[in-house]
Amino acid sequence: MGVEVWTAGASLAGVVVGGVTSFVGQTVQRTAAERAEERRRSCDLMETRRAERITHLIGFIAVAQEAERVAVDRYHHGHDDERWQARAREIEDRIWAAQKTIHLLCRPAVNAAARELAFALQDVIRNGPSDPEHPQDEKVWEHIRKPRRAFLDAAADDLASAAVAG
Repeated sequence: MGVEVWTAGASLAGVVVGGVTSFVGQTVQRTAAERAEERRRSCDLMETRRAERITHLIGFIAVAQEAERVAVDRYHHGHDDERWQARAREIEDRIWAAQKTIHLLCRPAVNAAARELAFALQDVIRNGPSDPEHPQDEKVWEHIRKPRRAFLDAAADDLASAAVAG
């Protein structure tokens, strides 16, 4: 009878150890799967936000390009009628609205560069290039060259760091 008790006890202990091992294994596996899902969701969110930033950065660049054309039309082509003035006011509003979106979505360095470019564009639209000599289109571009390059570089750095982090 002693052997039978030991055999039954050993069997029961084996079942208990097996059950505990199975439970621990399933718990570890479930935790790992949850962590992997959380990482995947985090990466998806980062990629979605990066895509949103790209969309708004491209929008800001497009509005900045339109603002350059408005300034060139005024100071190189001599447009200064009511239609041009309405266009200038509208593009200034759009450049500042786009800059505010950059402020909401991007890092401070990108926002600061976008603000500097917006101020430079506003200045060249309102006051023209500082050099009155012709050709004025080149003077407009010279006026905004540095802030435009600073913005493009800051945006590229921001997007590259976001891609590495993801």
